[in-house]
Amino acid sequence: MKRLVYGINPVREALRGRGGRGAKGGSGGEVEKVVVSEGRCGRAAEEILKDAASKGIKVERVARKALDTLAGTQKHQGVLATLRGEYPYRDIEDLLSAWKESGTRAFFLVLDSIQDPQNLGSLVRTAHAAGVHGVITPKDRSAEVTAAVVKASAGATEHTRVARVTNLADALKRLKEEGVWVVGVEADSEEDIFTADLDRDLALVIGSEGKGIRRLVRERCDFCVSIPMAGRINSLNAAQAGAVALFEAKRQRGRGGNG
Repeated sequence: MKRLVYGINPVREALRGRGGRGAKGGSGGEVEKVVVSEGRCGRAAEEILKDAASKGIKVERVARKALDTLAGTQKHQGVLATLRGEYPYRDIEDLLSAWKESGTRAFFLVLDSIQDPQNLGSLVRTAHAAGVHGVITPKDRSAEVTAAVVKASAGATEHTRVARVTNLADALKRLKEEGVWVVGVEADSEEDIFTADLDRDLALVIGSEGKGIRRLVRERCDFCVSIPMAGRINSLNAAQAGAVALFEAKRQRGRGGNG
């Protein structure tokens, strides 16, 4: 089984996280081949080619149209990599172990039915930058980690633990068994995110683009918070809301990344 990543940053991060000749890192796997469009030049492309060559990874030059066909899109920035195996999703226990081994307070992002690949990629990118121990998504009614998601994440999917769970409410129950506070971000909540106490073992829940957090998932939340809005637009999209919530939590916790 093979999968693709495309775009300068995703391919660069795949090489950093995974390497070649069987080397495994980041989220596991191996870069098998790098494909670059003919005429693609510049410092970023040259760095990718040099990195691939140093790791013994095969490099191919193909026509731009051929790369469009391989990627299934024209938004590949002239570079693509093939990786062996499917995206290596984690399970909830992997995320809990990563937290406990870090020696820091828990920090998780829970995504309830995010179906837009761009939003999923943006949220994983922000979560990685904020220092979460992992991202949790449901298997049903949720975007998977595809090449489009990897590109939207700027390659952060290659370094971020992403768990796909059968039952999101049960996953939240498991977090709570470990003493993690589950906090939903909902526009209709009375409590303000900037006055709420997020300086604790924490899992932030972001709902879907249209319907928000589902009822059974919301019932698992210890409390919900809203992001105060000004102006005539009364809501943010899921990726924007997640970014505000994650970095407000990071600010309150007063430290750098958790790893």
